[in-house]
Amino acid sequence: MRFFTFLFLFIACQKSLLSWQGLTLHNLNSPVQGIKTNPAFIPESKIHIGIPFISHLSAYYGNNSFTYHDFYKVRSDDSVQIDIDNAISKMGKRNYISAGISTDILSIGYKLGPNFFHAGITEQLQFGFSFDKALIELLDKGNGPFIGTELDFGKTGFDASHYREYALGMSRQINEKFSAGFRIKHLYGMENFSSTTGSFGLYTSPEDYSLIIPTEVIIHTSSLENSEPGYDGIDSEDKSEKRKNIRNYLYKMDNRGWGIDIGAQYVYNEKWKYGIALNNLGYIRWKSNVKNFRSEEGSYSFGGVDLKGFINDSTTNIQNVLDSLSGSFGTSENSDHYSSVLPANLRLNASYNLNENSSISGLLHFEYFKESLHPSLTFAYNLKATRNISLSTSWSYLNNSAFNFGAGVSANAGPVQFYLVSDNVYGTFLPLNTKSANVQAGFNLIFGRPKRDRDRDKVADKNDKCPDIPGLPALEGCPDKDMDGVPDHADACPDTAGLKKFEGCPDSDNDGVPDAKDACPDLPGLEIFRGCPDTDGDSIPDLEDDCIYDKGPWMYNGCPDTDEDGIIDRLDSCILVPGPASNNGCPIIEKNEIINRPPQKAVLEAEEQEVLNRVFSNLEFETGKAVIRPESYSSLEELVSLLRRKPNYKILIEGHTDNTGSASANKVLSQKRADVVKEYLQKRMIDEYRIRSFGHGSEKPIATNSTAEGRKLNRRVEFTVLE
Repeated sequence: MRFFTFLFLFIACQKSLLSWQGLTLHNLNSPVQGIKTNPAFIPESKIHIGIPFISHLSAYYGNNSFTYHDFYKVRSDDSVQIDIDNAISKMGKRNYISAGISTDILSIGYKLGPNFFHAGITEQLQFGFSFDKALIELLDKGNGPFIGTELDFGKTGFDASHYREYALGMSRQINEKFSAGFRIKHLYGMENFSSTTGSFGLYTSPEDYSLIIPTEVIIHTSSLENSEPGYDGIDSEDKSEKRKNIRNYLYKMDNRGWGIDIGAQYVYNEKWKYGIALNNLGYIRWKSNVKNFRSEEGSYSFGGVDLKGFINDSTTNIQNVLDSLSGSFGTSENSDHYSSVLPANLRLNASYNLNENSSISGLLHFEYFKESLHPSLTFAYNLKATRNISLSTSWSYLNNSAFNFGAGVSANAGPVQFYLVSDNVYGTFLPLNTKSANVQAGFNLIFGRPKRDRDRDKVADKNDKCPDIPGLPALEGCPDKDMDGVPDHADACPDTAGLKKFEGCPDSDNDGVPDAKDACPDLPGLEIFRGCPDTDGDSIPDLEDDCIYDKGPWMYNGCPDTDEDGIIDRLDSCILVPGPASNNGCPIIEKNEIINRPPQKAVLEAEEQEVLNRVFSNLEFETGKAVIRPESYSSLEELVSLLRRKPNYKILIEGHTDNTGSASANKVLSQKRADVVKEYLQKRMIDEYRIRSFGHGSEKPIATNSTAEGRKLNRRVEFTVLE
């Protein structure tokens, strides 16, 4: 109990304690120490080396109830009067004091691809005290004012620790939007003073005014003071013994534990960025130099403590106060091992980019201590003033006070990086007038920092042919809107993907003529005809050729005149025999008698029969349609050639189907397929009177329809040559 009271008054009244929450550092994105606020942070530099002992120095003090000046007031004659009642009046029902100092002994980091690996050794001194206002009133006034009243101090407790953390961590840029990271920490404890209260209550009996403690209170300590030779061994005149004691203190005690920090960051778009971090999840198991003090349940008489005398710092008064407290309450001691947990904290932040060099951000910070959550809120404005200087200003609602204006600066000079940050600038210089004060500073060595890049396209300005416009590394920093591999400044068609050989302009039909110069951009053609095709190769482009499938002279617009009678073949009824136009290109033959007879099946030569067989075998239609498949064209062209060579030949086309479906539908389909072949021949200049087409449907099968093979044979188009 005497340590508990002394430690509270010491923290509450010291003039030199400072405070750090890392609220402003969270927004200053240059120093690598940003991993302490969010392990997902990835610095710009490739290699980071913290200068030992000065790469990260921080000290902090926070109090959500009173300031030091609340303990006294100045009289008219400039003398000072201690005013304990005024300080107590400033307190809330639940109050929290925190303080600490930390320094990085070692800090290194290396960026490898999308990963940043880091390690560090940090010395930590931390103190936290959560207390009820009534507890301070009890210490000051005794239990007289609380006669017949039960006081609940269930959430009262403190924890003061000196430990070292050995941290290994990694952060990874998972994709262009999401990054995550962690830090695993091995903890080595050197000193600890902490309390365990459980459901702690005090009751003052109205009969004899005694103080009744219905539950136990345990105060744990782990300190060299609890063993021989204690701290004196570190100052031993025996150098060998001194070195041994120092080694044992710094490295060989059995107080060990583990901790972890985890975090993530998400870039929603070019404006918004979000982050979350859960830090300081961990514990230390204290086994060395342990001494525990346990209060005994029962009735005690307690008349209060002379706090004014205590604060006046008289050694005699302090000793008398502590002796009075020790004598008022019964305690027992043991050396049982125990555990203490770290004060975990949660950070939720969001930032909004105003432009490429400035942003605003917000941060919600929660610290958990002794079953109580202590929140704070921060808003900041962040500016990258130059490539080497970053600034941040902040306002925080912290420790029940809105008077917290912070600032931070980070500056680079060659490989040396310096940063200085405070969450409450006023409190840093005048800590006695505020509820919180802090400062954080350090020096780093950084290497492999990205070169100057004005447009931030990851191409250094000295290598960037377009230094003011974001572009692609593959194109020396120049943009390529249509992503065709041709930079916009050299692209004659910057909005349409094209080919490098055409200065970025497209060639849709891949005929070697860019679309801008191609009169037929969707049809492969020849450069001599401005990209238009000449299907029959008669040197007349299809656009000007009336017979695109047959060679012909320009005088007939590309149509042939086989018998050279001045009548093009498609208008010539006798293309192989010259004749006058008056007789449709046929010679005039005087006949005495014309005998009409029906067409007879022609006797074909073997070569001609082969042509007919190939047409029959290769003719295919789209399934269920009267559409000839392109692979059938070559065989049909052979039939066209045959009919042209033999103008006396006529052709009978008969379509057939299997019995699948209705007979009427099959009849229609077979007729349409016969007709479409007829139309094809007509388009190839075979006169209509020479072609007949019929559809028989399923009426004339040549095989059984009960098998798939038979039905396939029945689906056919037959050709018969007549003369």
